[in-house]
Amino acid sequence: MEIRNRLRLAAAMSLLLAAATAAGQGAPRMPPAVENLSSTQPDGTRTLELRVVVPAGVPAVWEAVATAEGFRTWAAPVVGGEFRLGGAIEASYDFAARIGDRENIRNQIVAMVPQRMLAIRNVQAPTKAPFDVASFQSLHTVMFLEPRGADATAVTLVTPGVGSGPANDGVYKHFEWGNAYSLDMLRRRFVDGPRDWAKLEAEMKARAAK
Repeated sequence: MEIRNRLRLAAAMSLLLAAATAAGQGAPRMPPAVENLSSTQPDGTRTLELRVVVPAGVPAVWEAVATAEGFRTWAAPVVGGEFRLGGAIEASYDFAARIGDRENIRNQIVAMVPQRMLAIRNVQAPTKAPFDVASFQSLHTVMFLEPRGADATAVTLVTPGVGSGPANDGVYKHFEWGNAYSLDMLRRRFVDGPRDWAKLEAEMKARAAK
């Protein structure tokens, strides 16, 4: 259990350190390839909207975001669930996790149009999530895929209806960077190839053993 906890901490720290290194300062900065199109609506709610252009055609990108096998190549080492309407995407950054674990992230698919749109709502988050879970679970996030020629796809993540107040501010701040990081990881999957989770796990174990 101690090794498992240390691996989880190491994975979380690696994400934060990667962001800080890229930014050249202590706080994470938006990945340069990601465009921030966020806005405030007339009713005062905020729409978090981020976009990246992936160097691959729509069918390949859809395979990467709408199947467990594809999702595993860039998003997380542990992925499962039913990638269908009404199903759920279940994932964990913890290498030792198993599908069905309470600490896994679980997002229900509430709408989808193959190769065009995928909408999700969170139904399970880690118990020590660094944001207000209830506020986050009141929202939904939509992914849009738009062809940019034969070999490029614009991928846009939109989370509308983010309210005001400390809890919502925390959710907005967390996912402004978190969603941008995810989009950049998707882009890099087609630039650098699939993520080598086995190699990363070995590196984490080596660090945890020191």
